[in-house]
Amino acid sequence: MTFSIISFTKKGFELSLKLNNAIIEADSSYSVKLYNKCETIKEDMVTFYKDEAYYVKESLEQWSGIQFEKKNVIVYIGATGIAVRAIAKYVDNKLTDSPVIVIDEKGEYVIPLLSGHVGGANAIAIMLAEKLGACPVITTATDKNNVWAADLFAKKNNLSIINKDGIKKVNAKSLNGEIIKIRVPDKIKVASGYNKEKFDVVSFDYTDLKNSDLDNTDLNNTDLNNTDLVNADLDNIDLVNSDFDNIDVWLLDKEEDIEGIMAFFENNQYNVPLFLSQKEYIIGIGCKKGKTEKEIEEAINDALKINNLKYDQIALIASIDLKNNEQGILDFSDKNRIEFVTFKKEELLALTGDFEESEFVKDITGVGNVCERAAICACKNGGYLIQKKIKYEGITIAIAKRNLITEIEL
Repeated sequence: MTFSIISFTKKGFELSLKLNNAIIEADSSYSVKLYNKCETIKEDMVTFYKDEAYYVKESLEQWSGIQFEKKNVIVYIGATGIAVRAIAKYVDNKLTDSPVIVIDEKGEYVIPLLSGHVGGANAIAIMLAEKLGACPVITTATDKNNVWAADLFAKKNNLSIINKDGIKKVNAKSLNGEIIKIRVPDKIKVASGYNKEKFDVVSFDYTDLKNSDLDNTDLNNTDLNNTDLVNADLDNIDLVNSDFDNIDVWLLDKEEDIEGIMAFFENNQYNVPLFLSQKEYIIGIGCKKGKTEKEIEEAINDALKINNLKYDQIALIASIDLKNNEQGILDFSDKNRIEFVTFKKEELLALTGDFEESEFVKDITGVGNVCERAAICACKNGGYLIQKKIKYEGITIAIAKRNLITEIEL
């Protein structure tokens, strides 16, 4: 995770130095870059702080656009109005916007402005406030009222959000204290201990709603836990007031046709639930030290294109722990919001399988193949390689398809 902290006065810059130390202390894998846009201390920055900070020559709006493009965590030390004007042009999607935080010059208040849940701005603000001894100003309704939030549920379980507009409706019901009805495939269970007064979990098979066949069947007020809807035809069926029509969150099975299901809901004017899907694929990566984010992105893009995959299908990026602080991988991970995990040499060597070994790589890392082994190692429930090692200039990529999760947490 990369933090870009910008200040506008000498006092603000001194606070940014304090923040830098606090962030690195919280997690040494974090990268922090300090910026200042104050002419009067530009020379002092060079004299006293050397390469630890950058004077921003371009407009604040342009600088903010660069940070948004990189998906960095942006921290403005100053007035909220300055931050709002700087980011207004770039605010687009709550699932992809950069986390934005404002801190006053005295370091008394830490305010997450944007991307509080999926981007993690709320959690980051709380962490920074603890380090500074400041007050976190959290305005997100679900957080303030300590209630369940659909987008945090998706993030915690590494699920892809299909229709982000559904988040608002589900979270509104949660805030109103209403029961949230969640459909899960029958292959998946919900971790024990959840509040059954707040959640109604239904489980049933439903593979291809678009091509279904349920002529003359009445499902009003039926219990879908015991209903088999596979291969059904819903052309003439009335589902109003049924359990089916009242589902709030629908976790897709991998065989289900999302386009057909969504079309059915919309065409029949039924309540459209929030659709979530599992991310099935893991990218294993090995690289020489110093490879840039752009070089890594080009290699991964090519590997995904070969396998007809998209970013929202990728659950994790995996490598050896020697790459914990490899900046190019970290920057790519931040930009695309794909979690980066690493494994010890012993964990990778413990795997059995047909891996393409390299003596050169083994001499450096102690493991003859990093990318393939890391991809498989990250498949906690088991999996297999769909793409063996592809060699690029100083980068190797492999892709594994993992077995789907068997349990979710509410």
